[in-house]
Amino acid sequence: MSEDEWFGEPHTLTVHEVTPPAGPLDDGSLGDYDLEHPPSCELEKRPLGYMRYTCAVSDQEEECGLAWTLKYSGTPITKPGTYRIQAWGRKCWTELGWEYDGGVGVMDEELTS
Repeated sequence: MSEDEWFGEPHTLTVHEVTPPAGPLDDGSLGDYDLEHPPSCELEKRPLGYMRYTCAVSDQEEECGLAWTLKYSGTPITKPGTYRIQAWGRKCWTELGWEYDGGVGVMDEELTS
């Protein structure tokens, strides 16, 4: 791993209900899931009064949804189970300047069935 790449701390995602992607342009959905954050993730109060974790996994969950970012990272979840996931990011220099990319991916195969 270079200084232009990073990986976040592991989170535990327990998926109770999933609709797998129906094709290459479909993200599927995680209908019912629980997301466990590590102690290093902090809660903050948002302007509308709700609490939100301040980590890249929460950012991805809020901005594009976990189903989309997991598929984008090449690790779509297609069946219920418990998974270890983590945020990732990288930057590279192009002729147009710095380009940034990131997402959330599954670290391991399903932990439990």
